[in-house]
Amino acid sequence: MKVLQVLGGGTWGGGSVVVMAYISAMIRRGDEVWVLCLDDDVERRFAEAGCKTVRSRFWFHPINPFDVVPFIELWRLCRREKFDLVATHTSKGGFLGRLAAKAAGAPHIVHHAHGFAFRETQKRWIQRCYITLERLASRACDLIISVSEDHRQGGLRERVAPPEKIVTVLNGIDVDSFRSQPKPRGRDLVIGIASRLAPKKGIGDLIEAFPAIHAAHPNARLMLVGDGPSRVDLEAQARRTGLAHRIEFTGFREDVPEILASFDIVIQPSISEGLSISVLEAMAAAKPLVACDIQGNREIITDFQNGLLVPPSDPPRLAKAIAWLLDHPSPAQALAARARADCQARFSRDRMVKQILESYDGVVRPASQGATECFQTS
Repeated sequence: MKVLQVLGGGTWGGGSVVVMAYISAMIRRGDEVWVLCLDDDVERRFAEAGCKTVRSRFWFHPINPFDVVPFIELWRLCRREKFDLVATHTSKGGFLGRLAAKAAGAPHIVHHAHGFAFRETQKRWIQRCYITLERLASRACDLIISVSEDHRQGGLRERVAPPEKIVTVLNGIDVDSFRSQPKPRGRDLVIGIASRLAPKKGIGDLIEAFPAIHAAHPNARLMLVGDGPSRVDLEAQARRTGLAHRIEFTGFREDVPEILASFDIVIQPSISEGLSISVLEAMAAAKPLVACDIQGNREIITDFQNGLLVPPSDPPRLAKAIAWLLDHPSPAQALAARARADCQARFSRDRMVKQILESYDGVVRPASQGATECFQTS
């Protein structure tokens, strides 16, 4: 099978890790995989995995009139290479990719909804615009694979596509690579997150919450692992707190399992997620966790059972939840142990890869139709 994966997007992150898992499995079974990506590091990683990579010179993150150029580039690529399957990712990649592939006559098109473009924290008129675009793009594909049942149900409520056209395949990670490790000895209480530094990740809310945490726990330190477009602004915000000496920006790190081992608590303050890889990694590492009560997270975390949920964009509530975990270490560790068990049971990489490949095969080879039906409530 010859497949084009339209990633779009930006730097290497959780979504790229997920896609790499099933692309690698496709290459191992003999499929020819092409990847359209926009970042040098992302391109290098997929090329090393055995993919043929392509770039777009005119792909800009905000919606703008130049989007017609990458649309034409994708249309020409699909016409020339005659892919058996085109799989799209991200909101913009999904919209341009599906329409271009359909116009080029691609026989099979699948979209991966890593969280729909419309979300509950947006103003309703903005949601309506994105819903209209999603409905239009859905007509150009055979199947939409949602990373969470919560998002699938949201798509059905907004009539993005009929129920048989949206299935759920939960994200998965290599749980064993995040085996619980003893925290290195030290006097500091380390609160942290491994995440892309982007506006929707809510890192600014965490920095705003930190002074209250530090006032109650002067040995608390905040570690922000990752890089992204918001880093300069976040560093300036950290300086304004007067606690920049207690807030560390590590930049991008490859050794996330080892970094997580040094954390006492993991925070995920995002205001929008599909099914967060950083949350799954924290669970696999058996770390007490605070996350925002948003779609996707609610499917992973049950409040006071395997973590804590707080309202999005609410630094005081975030600070209060973190303080509770710091003040109650035994219950916090019990939550972390249950989180680790849940991650092992529900979010394995092998399960995810198997279901994605069966979904692809069910689209390309109709004889295996029905294989994806069980995924809707996975």
